[in-house]
Amino acid sequence: METNYISFKSRKGFILPLVIVLFAACTLAAIFEGIGYFNVFLSGGFFLFILMLSLKLEYRITHTQLQIKCLFLYNLKIPIDNIRELRRTRDLTSSPALSLNRLRVRYNKFDDILISPQNQDQFIAELLARNPNIFYNPKRE
Repeated sequence: METNYISFKSRKGFILPLVIVLFAACTLAAIFEGIGYFNVFLSGGFFLFILMLSLKLEYRITHTQLQIKCLFLYNLKIPIDNIRELRRTRDLTSSPALSLNRLRVRYNKFDDILISPQNQDQFIAELLARNPNIFYNPKRE
């Protein structure tokens, strides 16, 4: 495993705080309404899970890989030499991205993934510096 890397936190969109507040409100309502321990546990568990995911999602660029990490749940390593294209998008597809302001990373022959690094311009520049053969289209899909 490579130890030298540049880390980018995920950009957080406006929807994430709404979801966190919703689950926090459901947890508090379950506590104050006496709905039951199971409902409090379930609602509180979802709240903590979403909160932890939002704090621990990061993208790492090493000398040879793009790594997408989220706690122990998600760990994808893409060789930078296999990345073919970068494109900005607002695609709603489920992905390891906490914002709708995303980048589509196309790699291998048919694979792609959506990510949302905080500083997209620096992220793109770092990938292009490591692999100048990546096609970057600045226009949004």
